[in-house]
Amino acid sequence: MFPKCKITEPDLLEYINNVKPIDVRQTLDKVEQSFSDFLNLLSPAAVDYIPEIREKAKCVKSFHFGKTIRLYAPLYISNYCINSCEYCGFKNNMHFERKRLTMDEVLREARVIASYGIRSLLLVSGEDPKYIDVNFLASVVKELKNEFSYISIEIAPMPEEDYKILFEAGVHGLTLYQETYDRETYDRLHVLGPKSDYEKRLEFVEGGARAGFYNIGLGALLGLYDWRMESVSMAAHAMYLKKKYWKTKIAFSFPRITQIAGGFTPPNELNEDELEQMMLAFRIFFKEADLYISTRETAEFRRKVLETSATHLSAASVVVPGGYYESSKEGTDLEQFSLNDTRSVQDIAEDIKLSGLEPVFKDWDTCLG
Repeated sequence: MFPKCKITEPDLLEYINNVKPIDVRQTLDKVEQSFSDFLNLLSPAAVDYIPEIREKAKCVKSFHFGKTIRLYAPLYISNYCINSCEYCGFKNNMHFERKRLTMDEVLREARVIASYGIRSLLLVSGEDPKYIDVNFLASVVKELKNEFSYISIEIAPMPEEDYKILFEAGVHGLTLYQETYDRETYDRLHVLGPKSDYEKRLEFVEGGARAGFYNIGLGALLGLYDWRMESVSMAAHAMYLKKKYWKTKIAFSFPRITQIAGGFTPPNELNEDELEQMMLAFRIFFKEADLYISTRETAEFRRKVLETSATHLSAASVVVPGGYYESSKEGTDLEQFSLNDTRSVQDIAEDIKLSGLEPVFKDWDTCLG
């Protein structure tokens, strides 16, 4: 559990497993939901109410976000990593040829992404501190700001002072997954490397908020532990951050473990129905939060959750460094995870329009902040 959660896991499980259908019905009838209502929406009893929960979530999403779906793309800078996370394709004991991009190669990748029309970029890297340091990243971001209106990062944790440098360079969003909030599972899966420090990883998120990032993204790698308990921990973490850093907007991602080289088997695999229930609960409880869904999921599933819960959609993702420009290499290099939606940006945008929604390629500019 998230360490600052005031309720124990056994008590939470007891509550969730004893939710009655009438409790779910009452939750859906409310305009504003409490934390108990959030638990009601996660409960087994809520499964029979999924059609009604979808409608509630759809109304909430429409009220706060209209018809817009914001598209973004990840740009992988390095797949070197000093950690040995059991579930990750980048772990340091995987024997593949690895790659770090130079500044010119990063800009070459970015030009390909920009040619798709996308102006929202997520920079991603394995934990590669000797090369991917704050000075290199700040230089990259300053160059990329010429083409991209919004840049966020999903990289190795950094001290607050480094985050401040990146914020000044033009980074506005930070995503830092705890991977799993269950301490025992975390320790078992993160044996070596800096990432093995559970408490330190939580502290870095607060450092990002203090540094000024407008958006802080939270997430658990779904499949490592019970999805309902991960949901509760994510929610508790978000509530804690919202209370302490009220100027920062909290966002949520819902990455499920997909197949990687090495054959890691998720110990607590969840299916699409459970993932949908989780996302619906977050949409109803965190009404103004951005919810991200990646190309780990199928086109059919992503289409479904766009109408009810998700606000941000990755498009035409390539999860190997250099893979956009050297598209013939895609799938042969070391990937962090496998993809299940490989449609082009144009196809995804057209599909969004067919759903009655509006794809947005750019929703931020320097005149706004």
